[in-house]
Amino acid sequence: MPRRTVVADPGFGRKLKELREQSGMSLRRLGQAIHCSHGYLWDLETGTKRPSISVAVLLDHALAAGGQISAMVHELSADTAPLPVDIGPKTSAERSGLEFASGWRLGVNLAVDLWQGDMQRRVSLRDIGFSAPAFLPSAMRWLMSSFDERPVGDGERLVGLPDVETVRQMTATYRKLDNQFGGGQVRSSLVRFLNGDVTELINGRYDAATGRQLLSAVAEMMQLAGWTSYDAGLHGLAQRYLIQALRFAAGAGDRALGAEIMAAMSHQAVHLRAPTEAVDLARAAGRAAEEAGVAAIRAESAVLEAQGHAVGGDGAACADALSRAEIIFDKADRTSEPQWIGYFDESYLAAKFGHCFTALGRGDIARRFATRSLEMDGCAYARGRQFNLVLLAVAQAQAGELEEAARVGIEAVDAAEGLRSARAHDYLADLADRLSKHVGLPAVRDFAERARPVLETA
Repeated sequence: MPRRTVVADPGFGRKLKELREQSGMSLRRLGQAIHCSHGYLWDLETGTKRPSISVAVLLDHALAAGGQISAMVHELSADTAPLPVDIGPKTSAERSGLEFASGWRLGVNLAVDLWQGDMQRRVSLRDIGFSAPAFLPSAMRWLMSSFDERPVGDGERLVGLPDVETVRQMTATYRKLDNQFGGGQVRSSLVRFLNGDVTELINGRYDAATGRQLLSAVAEMMQLAGWTSYDAGLHGLAQRYLIQALRFAAGAGDRALGAEIMAAMSHQAVHLRAPTEAVDLARAAGRAAEEAGVAAIRAESAVLEAQGHAVGGDGAACADALSRAEIIFDKADRTSEPQWIGYFDESYLAAKFGHCFTALGRGDIARRFATRSLEMDGCAYARGRQFNLVLLAVAQAQAGELEEAARVGIEAVDAAEGLRSARAHDYLADLADRLSKHVGLPAVRDFAERARPVLETA
């Protein structure tokens, strides 16, 4: 069968921007309409990415363009085009990586297929599909799990607790690098470790007690693989890692980690403007966290639920969830919590409050929380600091403080240099879009000039 590639007219980006501006839509609003990030739309308009035919059709519909956009995109047969790739047969849902496997051993096989396909580039890293509702069956299966599996390995290599500790230490190292430099910097190395060392371990020989520890450690690493993929803009791939990580956590009987993984699912869903699923996943995470007795994850789940309500425009439900998050956080005894929840502190909580209020258009309230969110370790969490700088600038822009927003925006641009994070790019692109109508102001013009090369080369 001949291979196919998609080509776009050289004027595609210019035409898309023209039609968008004629319709009065911002990049953010258009992204919401077609369920993609505004950063991706920025890339289409600047010509740094090419659209798929399906995206072009969605853009035509959203902008009422009468076919002008899709007419500029064509699929051609070309022997030199890259092979269309996939993780496995489309006839099996489990092979797609979206299935919560019926047994822990099948879960192992699916996970190995996932990261082997990722490592060997059998997965179409940029185009593999994301569907927020696809998270929900896995969350339901988790909530119905009995957690009584006995993961026993019968392979040749003997696996012990020192091997498990190695996996945990490697995950901690990768997590530290992810926070400092972004998911795009560490993702490939992390997947390589899964594909090599971890594959050998989970196919080794171990008793049930060691097996549960091993599955828990690998689940944590897979969750990080999902998180780094999400941060790198590989959303469909991230979704699959998170689902398989949740299956491993179930096999391990690790209720706290399962709650944290579902919280990560909610985080991704709200980022991709799927508020209904984000709320459902946050509530599932909260229930699992309550059963596990981990107050920090309960508080995190409540604030993620609030953000889902905010993105969905429900201010009353958002306020109720924020109140619950604050009460739970204030009462939490954090001395015995897992080390991987250490990032959830006062600054992180303040940032989430800020995101809720900016989503509701209340920059006047969000400014206070965004300012408090910057009382953080900006070295260990360099990416988080960049996010929070953009949050503050957006809040200031909503409050009408345009010159101050531009000044803080320049700080955010500086903070983005050295980060390999699609989210950092998306947030900057959104801020640039918000301020673009005010380029007559010297400070805004300075920000636009400073941000342009960073956005074009991200």
